[in-house]
Amino acid sequence: MTVVYADQPAAPEDYLPPAPQSQHSTKPKQLLEATLQRYSEGIDHVVDYLSKIGFVFEPWQVSAFVTAVRTKPFVILAGISGTGKTQLTKLVANATGSRCYTIPVRPDWNDSSDLLGFERIDGSFQPGPLLRIAREATDDPHTQYFVVLDEMNLARVEYYMAEVLSTLEDRSWEEGRTISSSFFPHLAGGEYDVWSSVGLPGNLCLVGSVNMDETTHGFSKKVLDRSFVIEFSKIDLSSIPQAVTEPAQAKRWASQDWCPRAVSLAQHPLVSHPDVPSIIETLIHVNSLLEPAQLQFGYRVRDEIIMFCLAANDCSESFSTSDSGAVDPLDLAIAMKVLPRIQGAGTTVRKVLDNLRSWASPGIDDPAGSTTDTSEPGFPFCSDRIELMLRRLHETGFTNYWL
Repeated sequence: MTVVYADQPAAPEDYLPPAPQSQHSTKPKQLLEATLQRYSEGIDHVVDYLSKIGFVFEPWQVSAFVTAVRTKPFVILAGISGTGKTQLTKLVANATGSRCYTIPVRPDWNDSSDLLGFERIDGSFQPGPLLRIAREATDDPHTQYFVVLDEMNLARVEYYMAEVLSTLEDRSWEEGRTISSSFFPHLAGGEYDVWSSVGLPGNLCLVGSVNMDETTHGFSKKVLDRSFVIEFSKIDLSSIPQAVTEPAQAKRWASQDWCPRAVSLAQHPLVSHPDVPSIIETLIHVNSLLEPAQLQFGYRVRDEIIMFCLAANDCSESFSTSDSGAVDPLDLAIAMKVLPRIQGAGTTVRKVLDNLRSWASPGIDDPAGSTTDTSEPGFPFCSDRIELMLRRLHETGFTNYWL
């Protein structure tokens, strides 16, 4: 046996066996690519599913809906009647193996009793439809649930959803999931204790379908600030779905695929993403244009626009038109969260809209007669709606976002 002496002592780690490789370790880049592929393929499947059963939606519409749900579980689908607003939620739920319930809103709803429930004179408790669904979702945490409030604005949303809106904003983020306060905590320990802990579970999303006409009510800023408004008005009557003999197959999404990453920007894991400063810069400029009419927005709207754009990065390729034109998620987010706040009459509102048009449409003349820089891409979705609002203001003397 030959013994060889080393000139230098070995380092301590040289005596140790190599560290075992984790079977589940994934590099951040590989994890990001897997996430992008999962959501892009998932949305492509949903669009294909809708087409096979005879419904036509633009890829960006499906992407905007999915991303809005993944940002804040309260979405309003607006637009003219017959565009598939109510059907979209049901079909997306079917395509992803989720559950969907519809609650028709009645014009005589003045409080939350018809939605959440109430206590009778004899002391018994009658749970409402939303409370029942929330309990079912709580007991089935691995399935995503949607509740469609059909014709949501037949009654005043601020009246019959007051407790729901407050609970929505009181959500907290603990151990990677949202925690909600309960609607009827005073029932604890009694005969109806089973309802005492029911709130808004993280796997439940509220979707309101609305038509704006003489039979409906408008929305206050309290409601608009807490929701994403996706508008369906542009339709293509020449588009007829092709007859497909192959049945559409659902592809299940886990409830975790629908969950927001945080309930506030400060808690978001991507708060330091390089896109965030440029988004904030854009929002600061837009807010400065809204201030003369006291229409500026606050931190909640800022946070939710940024979180929407961060979630949109997971399916960026799906934000496109049917002819493969790219759609900017920030353009959509501002149209969904900011423009619905604008309404009124007079020169102040006109000036605000003129300035917003110059911002959204580089290359057109601004009110001062100068031409904006055409090197910036602009915001076409915002521009189209601003033009409509300006035209309505000119023709009727009053304007708002809604058709």
